[in-house]
Amino acid sequence: MSLYPCIYQHGKIKNTVVQLLLFTTLLGLSACQQTQAPYIIHFSHSVDHTTPKGKTARLFAQLVKKRLAGKVTVKIYPNSELYIDRDLIEAMIWSKHKTIGLMGAPSLSDFIHYAKPLQAFDLPYLFNDITDVHKLVDSPIIDKMTAPLAQHGIKALGFWDNGMKVFSIRGAKPLTKIPADFRGKTIRIQNSKVHYEMIKVMGGIPKIMPFKKVYKNLGLGVIDGQENAWSNIYSKKFYEQQDYITVSNHSYLGYAVVINAEFWHNLPADIRHELKTIIKEVTKANRRYAAKANKQDREAIAAIGSTKIITLSNTERKKWAHRVKQKVEAKFSSEIGKELLKEIHKTLDK
Repeated sequence: MSLYPCIYQHGKIKNTVVQLLLFTTLLGLSACQQTQAPYIIHFSHSVDHTTPKGKTARLFAQLVKKRLAGKVTVKIYPNSELYIDRDLIEAMIWSKHKTIGLMGAPSLSDFIHYAKPLQAFDLPYLFNDITDVHKLVDSPIIDKMTAPLAQHGIKALGFWDNGMKVFSIRGAKPLTKIPADFRGKTIRIQNSKVHYEMIKVMGGIPKIMPFKKVYKNLGLGVIDGQENAWSNIYSKKFYEQQDYITVSNHSYLGYAVVINAEFWHNLPADIRHELKTIIKEVTKANRRYAAKANKQDREAIAAIGSTKIITLSNTERKKWAHRVKQKVEAKFSSEIGKELLKEIHKTLDK
């Protein structure tokens, strides 16, 4: 029996079959739009246009329209209008279309069944800050970490930031002490075994829940708190349902930019080259968007004043890291790859 009974299991695709019917409809609509239709990319993501990922996706579409006019069209579907992220990944796996592309930027946690090395990004306190993250994703090691995706018909094109995660909670006191302040508290997490184990080690009760259901369930009291980057807490107004935010910076929230491989490899070489160039450009913009948004959104929440922000001291942060880092990393080192983890630590100078 699985130690993680609530983790979404690979192979349960009933939902995806329904979504694939929708995608087939999109194929028909796309084919009717022009006698000689360009290559069409349907870009699905889970957040608002105003977030770092949303802005970056729009910039990508704009640059494609400018540089590949008449050759490639990008259509953006925000807020899970087309797919929730895990169903997007399943749809990519099953899609064999060569002229219609499925593209998106799911959270790295959504790839746990397809590329286990990517679980390293979920490890608590692996990164000191966002600079550490960039060291890793800009290094040659990242190709080893994404290599298993190819076996599932998925091509990784890049990585986009949201930011470092913080905790929010409803209650009489903030989360500052492990495990005392976490005991009895139900914390929403992404679909990640690493996150699940982390919350257990911290003393809390992990609850896997789709992103779009978080606000409602915070209000209903189904969950007491959650972990996220500042831009998500602000854009989805989670702070309205929370009394405290603890600036823990305990792990990273980022996205893998992916596309269905069948479509990608069918593209002419010159189009693939230009799309790669555009991805590199918008990735640089994404890092600026994310840094600015997280700073501004933290300030905006502080200005509203309904949620008190608590910043862990260096001593407190070290205590948190000491409590969870080694335990969680040891549990998942074999899945991620022990030698790969050594390379990651070496890259991060740890």
